Amino acid sequence: MRNTVDFGNKSWSIDKRQESLEAERVMQNNPVLKELIRLNSGISNIRYAENNMWFSENPKYADFIAELKESIQNNDVRGSILIATDSEIIWASGSRSVDVNGDTVTPLSTYEIGSLTKMFTATLVFKLIDEGKLALTDRITAYFPEYSKGNEITIFDLLHMRSGIVDFANDASFFNNDEVLIAAYDNGEITDEVFLNLLYALDLVFEPGSKMKYCNTNYVLLAMIIEKITGKSYKENIQEHIFEQLDMDSSSATTFGDVTSVPEGKYGYMKEYQIARGAGDIHSNVLDLLKFNRAFFNEEIVSHDGKSGMLDFIDDYGCGWELFDRDADLVMHDGSTNSYYCLNNVFHASDAGERCYCFMLTCCNGDDEGEEETSETAESENTAAEANGEEEEFNQYQFIFDLCKKHLQSM
Repeated sequence: MRNTVDFGNKSWSIDKRQESLEAERVMQNNPVLKELIRLNSGISNIRYAENNMWFSENPKYADFIAELKESIQNNDVRGSILIATDSEIIWASGSRSVDVNGDTVTPLSTYEIGSLTKMFTATLVFKLIDEGKLALTDRITAYFPEYSKGNEITIFDLLHMRSGIVDFANDASFFNNDEVLIAAYDNGEITDEVFLNLLYALDLVFEPGSKMKYCNTNYVLLAMIIEKITGKSYKENIQEHIFEQLDMDSSSATTFGDVTSVPEGKYGYMKEYQIARGAGDIHSNVLDLLKFNRAFFNEEIVSHDGKSGMLDFIDDYGCGWELFDRDADLVMHDGSTNSYYCLNNVFHASDAGERCYCFMLTCCNGDDEGEEETSETAESENTAAEANGEEEEFNQYQFIFDLCKKHLQSM
């Protein structure tokens, strides 16, 4: 009997190969999709809708995605957004804001992330603690012997915002209300020596350890301590121990001129990145921040004890993390510079359910007068508007947060 060839199977094989080649071609021509698939455990069930929106085809997210997509299309949602679990990408988008090439931002666009920097600084501190080179009980006068007023302040106090030190970024008295010094700070012209001399001359605003008050100066001092212990710059430490280990290729520290998104306010890019190191100098994008969150919460970048220490909340502040809602098991941190506002929210932070990460990075921070548009600010304004019979102003941070809480918290 004559041998026959099953052309149907051969045709199927050719079709599948062509489909695979087409998928590879699309992925190569779409660097965002390529990175999203890599962060989606290599599974290519991510669909590109249009207008810089990508989302999972997993049916369990369908209602959430439909509502989020409609909101982004019909409201003034700006910047880059990423929503993911430890294994899946649920949503990624960029809308309305532009990058340095005049194109709409994408999940690859980089931003000034402000105080999200603090979780990186705290991570370096706990790495040094794990190595036995630093202790939470160490007094900071061991590193700043001329700072006699800080002889009761510990590393723990700096991390947990309990030092009593004046906040250089939000209190003009740090610079003696001197407009020349303030202008020099804004232009990135304040040296470490000038900074420390100003600090040494100031009285504490409360007894160390007695209460919590948010203070950027604490984390600048931590960055300086890291440098003193390691003999390397803060930038070198972040690059070597975090960015390179996690393939965070789009992130940088103490660097000017590499942000690819364009500020929408009048202030432009920050210049004081060197003196703000450790507290608010890092630039990153939503994809790199996901890499960091996954590594941190899965104890790949710090030890179990290190993670527990960083999530040890006192007056709702840990170490670079804030406890937003204990009942909802939600931790977060926000970050702002004169031109940028960013959010990092983590649902199920204590492993009680499937962790979900929500990042929002925007090129706008309030109005041209520099007022920060937080969810608290928006809620107050909307309450007043409602009392006056006016329509509430849409707040993307609050809306997307509420949407994530509604659909993803119960998973």
